[in-house]
Amino acid sequence: MVQQYFKDVVEIDGVDAVVLFDNQNNIIGSSATTKYNPTVFSEMGESFLHVFGMLEYLKYDLNEIVVPFDKGLLYTRTHPRFYVIVLAKLSVEVPLIRLAMNVCLKEFEEDRKVKKIFKKLSDKKFYQIKSITLDEMEKIMLEKMLEETDGTQ
Repeated sequence: MVQQYFKDVVEIDGVDAVVLFDNQNNIIGSSATTKYNPTVFSEMGESFLHVFGMLEYLKYDLNEIVVPFDKGLLYTRTHPRFYVIVLAKLSVEVPLIRLAMNVCLKEFEEDRKVKKIFKKLSDKKFYQIKSITLDEMEKIMLEKMLEETDGTQ
């Protein structure tokens, strides 16, 4: 699915992986140029699910995050029913990824097969603190933080 619909992103020189998640942190599809431990994508997805949940709860209007790290960068984009993570080398220009993603997402969302798949996916948003896999201590700390902010910015 990723190879088919996100070909422009996958083919950018320096892009190592593109992973498509539903908003329940299930991997819908992926494409990777190098071997990764199978749990890496799930862990990345879960981390961003938490981040998007906090952003949504705090009512921040943010649908794109870029995180550079020592060996590359993570680019992620949200949508009401899914999110996409791109793992790339630091040499890859973020505007190029953004442009390719804009083109791919437009075609992806308009495809009839994809629309059919989306009907099966939950439209539950990212803010799922009580239902996602947090241990008890994380739940308590996160709920305390949310109570203290009371949704204000």
